[in-house]
Amino acid sequence: MRLRPPRRWKRLTAVFIVIALIAAFINGWYWLPTGRLTVNQVTAAAARLPVMAPLSGRLLFVSPHPDDETLAAGGILQDVMARGGQVYVVFLTSGDGFDMDARATSRNLRLTHADLLRLGLRRMKEARAATLALGIPASHITFLGFPDQGLTSVYLQNYLVPYTSVHTGVNRVPYAGTLAPGRPYTGQELEKQLASVYDQVNPDIVLAPSAQDGHPDHRTAAYLASRLASVRRETLYYYLVHGGLEWPLPKGLHAGLPLVPPRPFSQGLQWHRYPLTDAQREGKIRAIRAYQTQLMVVPRFMWAFVRQNELLLPAPAQGDPIPPADLGK
Repeated sequence: MRLRPPRRWKRLTAVFIVIALIAAFINGWYWLPTGRLTVNQVTAAAARLPVMAPLSGRLLFVSPHPDDETLAAGGILQDVMARGGQVYVVFLTSGDGFDMDARATSRNLRLTHADLLRLGLRRMKEARAATLALGIPASHITFLGFPDQGLTSVYLQNYLVPYTSVHTGVNRVPYAGTLAPGRPYTGQELEKQLASVYDQVNPDIVLAPSAQDGHPDHRTAAYLASRLASVRRETLYYYLVHGGLEWPLPKGLHAGLPLVPPRPFSQGLQWHRYPLTDAQREGKIRAIRAYQTQLMVVPRFMWAFVRQNELLLPAPAQGDPIPPADLGK
């Protein structure tokens, strides 16, 4: 008599197959049909995106966290400097709210506020090394030291009354080497400090997070940076880091593949490809390697941004007609 496998084993096998297919889709495992499908979809989507003209001049990158500048625009920043431009980066937070990073770097079984403060200092050090790898002068880097994962509360709920970070337990800038150590975590102070950076840099171009980014710190930064650039009539472009759980596809290092947005349009505006050279991709790889705390936790996500191109979304200039709704494009 032929024995049938128990139903439990059938269910486990089915679950394993589903998990394997999902992993193959996300990671782009080429030896499975789903991996090749992912590559074909990414390549076809990239071909439909317009190619952006090179940027030059004085450029200010508004970075909610250390690593956003490298992931979203490490190649672009190198390209601007190669064309004789100047690049400046302002880090709104020090990345001190990422518990997974702190657990990977701390020996404590139970995290303390001190562990997160040490993480903030370490990520600031990594940011200095990463921007140096990109060729950005140390004098062009500014840290504000506001709370990671707290920018929305700071700006919308604590505009005048200081916000206390749930991660570090402090309600004012705790780090030396920031623009204004000891200043309170209020929306008014955040806006004031970012405006002072704009005044000091006097940029021709501002790169800011997209309002469609999945991280709340990025969305708050998008509003702040957009409002300031609009008042000052500076040219504004948006970038994307958190485009959804599965984005960017495929995960891991695939420098020969293009990078495409989750959707080609955002609020009626179309994303553009900014091509990178081999040397710029190598520079970006060196910069990513500086972020050892992040590579301990989300390495395949980090490496997925090293591609043939980076992405920018041109904001409408003052007086331009409002674009039509994208109708689900």
